[in-house]
Amino acid sequence: MEVKEVNLILRLEGGVADEGLLDIYDAANTITGLARAVNLVAHSFSNNEEVRTKNQSAKGAQAFVHSSRKGCFEEQVDIRFDQKIAKKVGNTVLVSVFWDYLTWVLSNSVGLEIEPTTSYVKKISQKNELFIHEISDALESPMLLMHRAIARDDNVKVFFNRPRVGDALTLGSETLDYVTTREVAAGSEYIVGNVTKVNVLSHFGRLFSDEEDKVVSFALAHPDDHRLKGLSLKSMQEHNDGLPGKVHLRVKKIISAHGVVKRYIVEDILEIL
Repeated sequence: MEVKEVNLILRLEGGVADEGLLDIYDAANTITGLARAVNLVAHSFSNNEEVRTKNQSAKGAQAFVHSSRKGCFEEQVDIRFDQKIAKKVGNTVLVSVFWDYLTWVLSNSVGLEIEPTTSYVKKISQKNELFIHEISDALESPMLLMHRAIARDDNVKVFFNRPRVGDALTLGSETLDYVTTREVAAGSEYIVGNVTKVNVLSHFGRLFSDEEDKVVSFALAHPDDHRLKGLSLKSMQEHNDGLPGKVHLRVKKIISAHGVVKRYIVEDILEIL
């Protein structure tokens, strides 16, 4: 079967990376994080934005890494897509579309809120508003692994380079702060808010928190709890109908290194009488 190939170069600069060296554990974490991130994104791209949370190979695509080059810390990855994926996206535009998709989701996963530029990816973002938040959440762990060398030496930067085009994304100390979770609150607390979006097929959604006065992502602590999903949907529907749709939510907060609430783990929902 014919395949369509997308090339990616990961480059590290600063500190000992300028000598073509890296601490062995930092190097291992970087490659592991890269493998997980690339497979996760390639799979969602090939499978209608399905977000996998476990470390599995991409369906419809396969990634390969070249041997390391002398004189710099640089790795080339080739992502090969099945012909049916190339036909679906468009054989002549697949490389540009995938790079737009990759840059969009990876940037958002590290707190850089950029919008897609190709019509194909724009349609995805408009059709499924929750997708970018759900995949950003799933990418948090592999992207943190890719920041290990930066955590050791804040002079280090990591670049995602599109060959013959240029750097599409740069990771540094600021993106490290975003992906670093300072703590998951030990205790639960009640907040008031209303659900604005919820994915009925997953445990993920968005809610407006009266306490934070903004929309925050959430994950249900018990994804198979039909009562919680039902109350989430009811709150969202009432909000869409112009009603308050307010509920009490028992949550645990996930706090970033900046002290910002990144996400809620919703343990229970109680209707406001």
